[in-house]
Amino acid sequence: MQYCYNIHDIVRIKSDVQLYELEYFACEEFSDNITDMVIIVSSNMPLGGIHLKKKLVGNKSRNSFQIKYAEHLGLLGAQFTINNDKNDGSSTSLGSRSVEIRVNKLISTSRHVLYVNLVEPILRFLMISKGCILLHSACMDMNGQGYQGMILSAPPDTGKTTTVLKCVKRGFSFLSDDMTIIRLPNEALCFPKPMTISAHTFNTAVNIASDGRENSNREGGRNRTGLKVRSLVHSKGGRQMMRRLGTHNVPIFTLNTIGQTVIRPPKFKIEDLLQPVKSVERTRVRMLYFLEKGGEETLILPRETALKKAVENSDDAFLFPPYKDMLNYITIEGRNAAELLAEEKRMLEAFLSNITCMVIKSDSRAWYSTVMKAIYDTVA
Repeated sequence: MQYCYNIHDIVRIKSDVQLYELEYFACEEFSDNITDMVIIVSSNMPLGGIHLKKKLVGNKSRNSFQIKYAEHLGLLGAQFTINNDKNDGSSTSLGSRSVEIRVNKLISTSRHVLYVNLVEPILRFLMISKGCILLHSACMDMNGQGYQGMILSAPPDTGKTTTVLKCVKRGFSFLSDDMTIIRLPNEALCFPKPMTISAHTFNTAVNIASDGRENSNREGGRNRTGLKVRSLVHSKGGRQMMRRLGTHNVPIFTLNTIGQTVIRPPKFKIEDLLQPVKSVERTRVRMLYFLEKGGEETLILPRETALKKAVENSDDAFLFPPYKDMLNYITIEGRNAAELLAEEKRMLEAFLSNITCMVIKSDSRAWYSTVMKAIYDTVA
């Protein structure tokens, strides 16, 4: 069985593995068989055998690329290939070859690892090639009418998800929590992936009802200890430790796959956490708020500073090894990774020039009340 996903008629994906992060975009088989990305699970990988260290080889031309990656344990470890140099004639709506991601069975056992570390980085570049930005951010609409959009950008584990949940509980319409699709001049398209919920977020934003009483019927509430363990493993500190290990000769992709298969990420659909949830598919963005620690102040940012912060926060979502090595070979629509990222930055700069950008600093993580005050002050 194959699973198909149509992301706002921008990118089409066909996969041997069900991708829960893209469940919102699930669709029927494409009648014209046109896809932008194909994910295949295969037992026939080009870099079989036992390796003494991680091995990534690749090649590229102006219009195609190929990456082959394998770790120490051969077929027992993580192996994948990525290429758009197929000979079957498959093509995208723009006439070029679709990108094929081929993984061995080990990687397919952790669909979260497959999506976050392979699918989403390639999706980022495909979006750029289609004139869109896959921005690491949350997005909501303040009145549900599609023209009062608000984006939140923050480093991991700052408090963005908690703020989103509090806003949605109080009537904001939901578009995304982790990634938002941006289209010029100032349109945001929803990307409602499951949310990563820490024990702290559950206790402060989910488990407390609007009347102040504790909800006891939520999934996280039934297993607080399990949620705390999962949150710790998948915390900012845990991710940073894995990234540091990835700089050494350690089978990091294999360890990450096995670890996340054994200890599942604390992922929940927003509908499983809150009821009711209002949502919209698109909105016109008016404001972007950067949430940061360090003081208690709210400042309007010049475009140059906002651009730097937005790029830094977005890049942080794509740092797991071997992403940096893969950048040397990726080519989409005749442009290499550096050219595509430069185009993304240009589009992001144009987007930011059409909206108000502010930084909200708080050591007490009082993001929600500060955001509400900033909205009121801006509208007033």
